Amino acid sequence: MPHKISHSLVTPEAYLAHERASITSRHEYIDGYIVAMAGGTIQHGKMIANLTRILGNHLVGKPCDVFAADVNLKVESAFVKSFRYPDVMVSCERKRRFEDMCESATVLIEVLSESTELTDRVYKSAEYGHILKATQGEYLVVDPNHPVVEKRMWQDGRFKVVATYNETDSILLESLELTIPMTDLYQH
Repeated sequence: MPHKISHSLVTPEAYLAHERASITSRHEYIDGYIVAMAGGTIQHGKMIANLTRILGNHLVGKPCDVFAADVNLKVESAFVKSFRYPDVMVSCERKRRFEDMCESATVLIEVLSESTELTDRVYKSAEYGHILKATQGEYLVVDPNHPVVEKRMWQDGRFKVVATYNETDSILLESLELTIPMTDLYQH
């Protein structure tokens, strides 16, 4: 779990002011606590770059944007209020209220690391499920070291793993009408 830096509850407004003033580091907000973001490995960075390139090329001329770990996603539900930085996010919001934050997403992707795997698979999955319910979008959990990608979506009234892709498969992103060969994603 990333290092919690606030030991007392912080308001969302105070978090946003803190984050906008922070030049050297990024932080996430989870129900009143500010959490420092973990660093990544070269392989982690390569996966984010590959995904961003593939999605960006596909989205040329379409009304969606792809962001790589630098735009905040606001999640607000009956269970949690958080601000996250997905590793990769596709947002098709028509009108954005903020320059540095999205309130909706169509595809969310987290590239696993040893320190964030539990958060990515459990906590972010629950939060992202809330966001993706409105867009019928997809959440990908990507293993940077082995060719394995899980896809989660709403199905049968639940947000769950609907596909696991391996090295000879192709990832289907139905919301974007895009098929990504695993060999393209895991190229070195």
